[in-house]
Amino acid sequence: MKNVFLLLFVIVSIQCYAQKITSYKAVNGLTYNIGDTVKLGRGSALNGSFNYLQMSGFGALLAHKQQRSDQLNIDKTFANTATVIRKMRSLQINGIQKVTFVVDGNGPVNFNLAIDDAIQACEVIPCKDQATPPAANTVTGVADEIAKLKKLLDSGALTQAEYDAQKKKLLGL
Repeated sequence: MKNVFLLLFVIVSIQCYAQKITSYKAVNGLTYNIGDTVKLGRGSALNGSFNYLQMSGFGALLAHKQQRSDQLNIDKTFANTATVIRKMRSLQINGIQKVTFVVDGNGPVNFNLAIDDAIQACEVIPCKDQATPPAANTVTGVADEIAKLKKLLDSGALTQAEYDAQKKKLLGL
């Protein structure tokens, strides 16, 4: 019983110090808002469960009461599904900002999602590894296009005037 009160105290303390937010730009470059859908990837634990998507509220209290803290992690059956953001909280722990989303779980249960950690572990898609690749090097792109034009000129598909005009356009002259 003492442990349950301690857990309640910790949860209430966190709730008191957490700042509610309505929008957040995550490490994958996406801006999330309340009501948005978050696509889940795979759990990053060895057994496939999620390390950064955990049970919250009453379900967490029950798992703690049964001394099954490992049961707070959501199992792999939620892989490749989607969930809706209900609340967002920003919390500073030891000078580090952490943002958690409260998301729809299964039925009346909600889950806590440590969004940036989940993105880093690819538990959320797109994850950090799947971020949009940097734009192609335009110098290489232009050189490739000029080489293609030269082949067309050499094969007789382009006249010298057409080649020169296209080359100037590509070089921005």
